[in-house]
Amino acid sequence: MFLSKRILFFKSEKAGYLLFCGNSNSFYQIEEELAPSIQKMIETGEIPELPEEIINEFIKSGVLLNESEDNFFNRMKYISYLSRFDSSCLTLTITPTMACNFCCSYCYEGNRVKNSVMSEEVMDAIINYIKSKQVKTLNLYWYGGEPLCAWSKILEFNEKIKELKIPAYTQRIVTNGSLMDEEKIKYFIENDFKTIQITLDGNEEVQNKRRPMKNGGNSYNTIISNLDKAYKYCKENNKHINIVIRINIDQDNISLYPGLHKMLEERYQGMFKSYPAFVKNYLESDCHANNCLTFEKSADFILELSKKYGIYTFNLFPKQNLIMSCPAQKVNTYVIGVDGDMYKCWDDICMEDRKLGNILTGIKDTHNINPLFVLKSSGFETERCKDCLFLFSCMGGCARSRFTNEQAKYQVNPLCHLITNNPQEFLEEYYELKTNGQ
Repeated sequence: MFLSKRILFFKSEKAGYLLFCGNSNSFYQIEEELAPSIQKMIETGEIPELPEEIINEFIKSGVLLNESEDNFFNRMKYISYLSRFDSSCLTLTITPTMACNFCCSYCYEGNRVKNSVMSEEVMDAIINYIKSKQVKTLNLYWYGGEPLCAWSKILEFNEKIKELKIPAYTQRIVTNGSLMDEEKIKYFIENDFKTIQITLDGNEEVQNKRRPMKNGGNSYNTIISNLDKAYKYCKENNKHINIVIRINIDQDNISLYPGLHKMLEERYQGMFKSYPAFVKNYLESDCHANNCLTFEKSADFILELSKKYGIYTFNLFPKQNLIMSCPAQKVNTYVIGVDGDMYKCWDDICMEDRKLGNILTGIKDTHNINPLFVLKSSGFETERCKDCLFLFSCMGGCARSRFTNEQAKYQVNPLCHLITNNPQEFLEEYYELKTNGQ
């Protein structure tokens, strides 16, 4: 029997002795009389005489391993590679248009935006590509620009997909929400869209300043009105729609998040979930870089949300165990631009040096982007991640940020999960919320 290195044992002021295991994200509240034995086990690696039910629980959660730590690590790495090279699943992000009816102040696409719509030729090539793969699972993300500016293309594409009779087909969409009417709401529900992500960055004044509509319209009122429509439709028809509201946070609007979160929770009775997303610095010359929160300030903010406002976010605790951090780490994952150009990450759309090829002419990965994402971007391939308590939660962070940092020769964006800034305090706060049923 081997003791895992991915454990943290500490005394909480509120809960007493807690043992956390990163192999399964498991918590144990340890009775005080057993604390010395647990502490000695951690210091010496020797397994003490403990009640059988505790030993069995420790084995189940990975506190105790039936193999060496190295063997366990290599086995999990092997499982990760099996998933990365799984040919039965295809994940595509499709941008039916790069046109957008918003002009967001921090938009990373900037002058890459083209007011074009995907042609029939490109769409048919995507359909034929999917057909040639003969996959059992197709995961599709609609992106842009603003994908709802090309609503007819989404409808047309789905009619063609139905003819392929793929056993498992899921869809998600990232939209600004301004064009979401009852027809689209009904369609999202009937076609089982897994998530509809909408961005709302503050109250009316701040939202309209940060995310103005090109036609001069009130983006805040438009989005709230459309959310009201979705809520009303679901309530009246006993339906559910998984709308997730992303609130981009930087220095300018950080103080508004608690109030906005509370308003959304109360207005929609918890039907729609909101979460904070920290604005990133995408380029060394990014004019918004000084507005981005530091890693430390972001971590403090997440703790404050929990302690002061009782707001839980996934940034507090990365509770889903992973074997990779991003779908782009799969060999069978691509982003397809409006003109058919192919990429690994949607942040790379229209960047010539990040192209893998074109859906019309084939993959010509001259910069070895695919191998970099698939083979060299996870925590399994990063020395400083291998022994981390949160390896199987964070899995090395954003693959694209890793490459950006390497190219810039400095940390443009942090890779670690915020919990690494102060793991004991984060874990204690999460445990408190968990035991209170949140």
